[in-house]
Amino acid sequence: MLNFWKKVRAKICPCLSKPDETSEQSEDTEAGGSLFLAKQIQAAVIIQKWWRGVLVRRSLLQATLCALVIQRWWRHTFNKAQEERRIRALVMYIWPEKSTILLQSMFRMWLMKTRYKKYQKAAQVIQNNWRRYSFRRESNVCSLDNLAHDGIDLNIEIVVG
Repeated sequence: MLNFWKKVRAKICPCLSKPDETSEQSEDTEAGGSLFLAKQIQAAVIIQKWWRGVLVRRSLLQATLCALVIQRWWRHTFNKAQEERRIRALVMYIWPEKSTILLQSMFRMWLMKTRYKKYQKAAQVIQNNWRRYSFRRESNVCSLDNLAHDGIDLNIEIVVG
């Protein structure tokens, strides 16, 4: 076990390893120094664990933020596409309805225009007949032929002499 820690110590900090030490000195100091070294290594391991955890949490936070950005973008894109599909479907529904309403409106307009022209023609016929009747009636009152038939004799005899 001690050899393992020596190797670890040599890898972590080569300045701590002393190649000049004899095996006797190392055995004497090993009892007190190995406990201290073990505590230092354990503290280093704890610090490394903590630092690796910090790095993992940072990377997870960054990944979470990236995922949120992607999700927000996807939701926006999906909602936009869904709104476009909804509007397209609405237009496809409204277009025939609007065309039908337009055709019905145009037909009703043509029908009303035809009726109006018919009534206008009838009014013109009535007005023309009334004017003709009024004109005949007024012209008959003033005509000389009509006065003769009423018993008024307008023949004037001029007697000379």
